[in-house]
Amino acid sequence: MRHLWLLPFLLIPACATFPALDGTVNDAARQAPYPTLTQLPSLPPVSGSENADLQARIAALQARAAQLRQIDIAALQ
Repeated sequence: MRHLWLLPFLLIPACATFPALDGTVNDAARQAPYPTLTQLPSLPPVSGSENADLQARIAALQARAAQLRQIDIAALQ
């Protein structure tokens, strides 16, 4: 019952009509060469301070998760 509101959003796209795509690609497009690929720019290396910040955030989130695991959910209801 909780997820019943989701049902219309799942059923409405099933009523959509799809356009006919047969014959929409012309001969010039079929004979066109494959596009050349370009290399993406490389990412800058991660600095030590960014790595330390990330490790501190990971530790804080793990500590918070440990505290949340200690909560007795049944007592809250």
